[in-house]
This record gives sequence, C-alpha cells and structure tokens, in this order.
Amino acid sequence: MSIGSLIVLVVAVAVVALDVAVASPWTGLLVVLGMGIVTLAVAEQVRQMITARRKQADLGGVLWFELALFLALLGFLLARAFILGDAFDGPLSARRLAAAETYDLVFTTLAALAGALVIAPERTGRVLLNMSQRPAMMLIGSFAALISLGSLLLTLPVSLTDAAHTSFVDSLFTMASAVCVTGLAVNDLGATYSLFGQGVILTGVQLGGIGIMTVAALALAFSNNSSLQSQLRYAAMLDARTVADLRKIVVGILAGTFVVEAIGAALLWLMLAGDPRIGDASPLWTAVFHAVSSFCNAGFALFPGGMGAFVGDIGVQAVLMTLMIVGGLGFPILVELARHGWRRLLRLVKPSTPAPPRLSLATRVVLSTTLALIVAGTVAVLALEFTAGLQPAGEHGIFHRLWSALFIAANTRSGGLDTVGVGGMRDATLLVLCVLMFIGGAPASTAGGIKTTTFATVVATLRAELRGREPELGGRALAPEVVRKATAVLVMMTGLLMAFVLLLSLTEDLPFLPVAFEAVSALATVGLSTGITGSFSVAGKLLLTAAMFLGRVGPFTIALAVADRSAVRSRHRLAREDLPVG
Repeated sequence: MSIGSLIVLVVAVAVVALDVAVASPWTGLLVVLGMGIVTLAVAEQVRQMITARRKQADLGGVLWFELALFLALLGFLLARAFILGDAFDGPLSARRLAAAETYDLVFTTLAALAGALVIAPERTGRVLLNMSQRPAMMLIGSFAALISLGSLLLTLPVSLTDAAHTSFVDSLFTMASAVCVTGLAVNDLGATYSLFGQGVILTGVQLGGIGIMTVAALALAFSNNSSLQSQLRYAAMLDARTVADLRKIVVGILAGTFVVEAIGAALLWLMLAGDPRIGDASPLWTAVFHAVSSFCNAGFALFPGGMGAFVGDIGVQAVLMTLMIVGGLGFPILVELARHGWRRLLRLVKPSTPAPPRLSLATRVVLSTTLALIVAGTVAVLALEFTAGLQPAGEHGIFHRLWSALFIAANTRSGGLDTVGVGGMRDATLLVLCVLMFIGGAPASTAGGIKTTTFATVVATLRAELRGREPELGGRALAPEVVRKATAVLVMMTGLLMAFVLLLSLTEDLPFLPVAFEAVSALATVGLSTGITGSFSVAGKLLLTAAMFLGRVGPFTIALAVADRSAVRSRHRLAREDLPVG
C-alpha cells in the first residue's frame, strides 16, 4: 500500500471516530480539515492514475471509478462543511446531528474504498474489462453502480429541501426504487427532495427504464475500441443479427422512448397548466416527471399520497395509463407494431402495396395476454370493490368506478400509480393484485414480474401436459429452450418471493398480507403500496431494496444464462428414465 493510501485510511477512521465520540463545532472543524486532507490525497491518486494510464491502457475503468469517488468525497466534504456552518450559528437539532454522522460514515466508507482501490489497480482494471464483455455481469454491475451513485447524490444537502431529511438508507431505498423502476417510496418526493434531487431520481428512472444495457450496447456499437466479440454479444442480447442491426435497434429504442415521453409530457402539461391541484409546482416539470415515470413504469408521483387527487380526472388518467401500457409492451413489440401499422397505412393509400406480414408470435402472445390480464383484473377489482375500495369514485357513478378498476388493473402491469388507495381494499382484492403484479409486463420492456410470455408459456405447457401434446401457442410449437427458460424464471422468482416474505415477516411487526403485498410489489418492480412502506424498519427497507434489485436484474440475468447454455451443444446425452411426479 502506498503512503497516500495509508493516509487516506488512517485519517478517514480518525475522522468518523472523533465526530461520533465528541460532537461539537470545534471537533466538526477538525473533521472538515481531515476530510480535506483525504480529498486531496485521493486527488493525488487520480493524478497519478492519469499519468499511469498513458502507459497502461487497461487502467481506464479504474481511473473513472477513482475519479467518481473523488467527486463523491468532494461533495460530502462540502455537505459536512454546510452542517459545520450551522453548528457555529447555534446548537444543532438531533436530526442535523444525525445528518452530520451520516456524512461522516459515508465519507469514511468512500475514502476507504478509494484507498483500497490503488492496492491492485491492474487487477481491478481487468475485472472491470471482463465485466464489460459479459452482458449479464454488465447488467448487475451497472445497476449497482447507478444505484450507489444516485444514493450518494440524494444524501447531499443540494438534493434535499432540508438537511434534516438526510438518511442514507432512505436515499438508497429511493434510488433503488428509481433505477429498478419500482416506485415504492418511504417519503413524500415532492416535499423531501429539491428540484435537483427530483432530477436525480428521474435520471435513474430514465436509465433504468430504457435499460442500462441498451445504453451500453449503443456505446459499444459506435465505439472503435470495443472488440467485435463484445459487440456481437450485445447484439444477440437485443435480438440483432449484426452490429449494424444493433445500432438501428438501440437508436430506435432511444428515439422512440423520447418521442412517446415527449407526447405524453405535452398532453399532461396542457392539462395541468393552471391546475390548483399541483400547487406552486411547475406544470412543465410536473408533466415531464410523470410522463417519464409512467412510460418507464416507475410509479413515482410528486403529489402527497400518490395520484389520489386525480381520481376523477379521466383525461390525466388516460394519458398516464396509455404511457404505462405502451411502456410495458416492450421495445421490440412497439417497433414491430409501428412497422406493421405503417405498412397497413401505405396499403390504404396505395392498394397495390404488398400486404404487411403477419405479426410475430411474440407480439401476438404479448398483446393477447396483456389484454386478457387487464380485462380479468378490471372485472375482479370491480366485482370485489364495487361498494368498498372504489367508493371514492362512487359519487361519479358506475362509469367512474369501472374506470378506477381499469386504472388499477393496468397499474398492476408494473405502473404503480394509485388513485383510489390500495390500502383500503379487501384482502381478496389484494391477493388478486399480487397475482397480477407477479406476472408483470412484456420482455424487453420497462415492466417487471415474470413477464407475460413466461406466464403464457407456463399455461401452454400445463395445457399441453393435460392434453398429452407438445406445448404450443398461436399455432406454433414451443421450443424446449423456451419452456426451460420460462420454468427457470418462474421457479427463481417464486423462490425469491417466498424468501423475502419470510424475512419481512420476521423483521416487521405489521399485518402479514400487507407485508406480503409490499414484497410482491418490490420484487415485481410495480410500486403499488398499501401505505406501510414508510413504517418499515431499516432491515425491512434494506430487504425491499434487495427485492427490487433482484426483481429487476434477476429474470433477465437468468434468461441470458439459459440462452448462453443452450448455445453449447453437449457431445453426449445421459440415458433417460421416468420419475414419478404429482
């Protein structure tokens, strides 16, 4: 270990020990000075890495990592200085003292990481390079890195309306919910976070919604330094046959996302301009935030209590619901539907134009399953909550009750916005919503859950087994690889759900069904809540954070792993033998 690294570690430990043991303005001044020394030491490490990178090209990833740590340390140094300034003006409140301790602990952790990073920079560089060449590892690492960075930003005073709101656990939970496009929140976003903080959350939602893998694929597709093998791996991940197709797909995904979100934001802006329900908030920013949140199926709202104030506003709900459904269909489905619709339009204008080909099996299965689940969910919610949970809309008549049921059913696809209050619904309704949330949306979409195609495949397999035939959907036999992949995703998600429900029932002294509902909502990245999220303990919040993370990256990682294994053909096959089941 270098002398600079040793200084970083020793001073960092001394900083947190001093301020936690004796909290006063003068010890705070020593703490800030210690933080300044650490930050300068890390800056020197960055300078040395810049020099070393000219000789070792594989240190690029380590350099960016160290640079990010330096900027984070600088930010928390300024945050701690901000608290120090308040300390000299008068005694600090208990919450501000807690904020100061949070800054000390986070700074110490980051400083230790920065100091340890230079012990073996070459090895770290190789690890980062290896991760970038493996889509599954890149997926996990990029989500974790974005959540970590966003959590640090949300902890800073510039992201909060009041430094007393500082809580790294709450920031970690909120950012994980944003990046994993879930929408569960432990506090009121509009009242807790400043415009900068809301921007950090929205950035996490956008990157998590369109897929960090899509951004990585775009960077690789237009990079002159990435290997052809890496580009082809990401091309296969997005069902592209060539690198040229990969470029078209990722550009189409990004362009389509921004166009749909812009249209939704414009419509919401026209509806919200001058609306007293948004208070002093900017109509444009409110429209943009909720359009992105809806299309990415994040479920975040800037209003206290979610979207309850808009329970009777069919126009706003229609825009939000359309964005959620479109975002939950999946980018490949949207591209195919756009091409199919364009060709049909050309055929109407010019009858001699060849008829468009039939929609693919994936598109037909996604559309039919999504429609069936929304209709079934609407009927179930309307029947179970006609005189109870939908009562807030009762004064508007039967149509508005039906519309509220439709809005809730559409939100279980992974939208997460609530207008009537899920917490007041019957246990039977909550159970139905759990099933719908667990299924989720379409593959390669902004939605979570096991996905509609997985559900359709499992149902087709069960139906085929009962009939003694091979599994089929839409007049096509399903490949064994598809059945294996669907089974793997279903078993993994069911096992994770049972584990999280068990652990949360041990850590939380709350009713079982609402706790289980929160677990399903987190794992399926939906965001619907019975209103108890803020009551969870620190352990419960961390468990829900893990559930959101695994629910977002788990099914996709399993799918990639199964796909990679299926490409490897074994040279031998074991003898087959029957096994009694059932």
